[in-house]
Amino acid sequence: MTDKVKNCPFCGEKILAIARICKHCRSDLEQDATDKASTKPAVDYGIFLLAIPVVTTMLIWFWVSGMNLFQSPSETMVLLMLTTVLGTAIVAAMEASKVGMKTDRKKGTYSATSWFFIISLLWIIGYPVYLYKRKHYGLTNRLIAGILIGIIFVGSWSVVNSAIEAKKAEIRDNLQEMQQRFEPYVR
Repeated sequence: MTDKVKNCPFCGEKILAIARICKHCRSDLEQDATDKASTKPAVDYGIFLLAIPVVTTMLIWFWVSGMNLFQSPSETMVLLMLTTVLGTAIVAAMEASKVGMKTDRKKGTYSATSWFFIISLLWIIGYPVYLYKRKHYGLTNRLIAGILIGIIFVGSWSVVNSAIEAKKAEIRDNLQEMQQRFEPYVR
């Protein structure tokens, strides 16, 4: 027996060069090239998973940042955050369902329903983890892009939300100052 290793063509994990079945993803390694092409998943929503937070980030910078306080930018920000989190969770669950993801402790993968709740409840961690774990089902690993997009999205949301809150505080302070100026005249 030889100790030479190679990467599995389906999941990318290291396996013995003489292996017939991948110990990680259970793919049959003896299939010919035409069979390998047919086992590649028919769906890949990776671009949509990356596009949702990118579009939301652009909306935050080019739409919400130009709103005045009468247009309720805080409520719009909350709506954009919820749309992004639930949108990515739904798309990930749809993709997981279509490629047949199942809960597997060895691979660290979960079912479509589990991915929906993981991403919905803990987006900043669940989103990039899903983008990484999808490689076990023949999909492209988009971890690095997911981390960068997640950081940019959350950072943009935080910066614009802080600016909105600062403007609200400034207006409150101005109103209190005006109230104190006119208080002697009201009595």
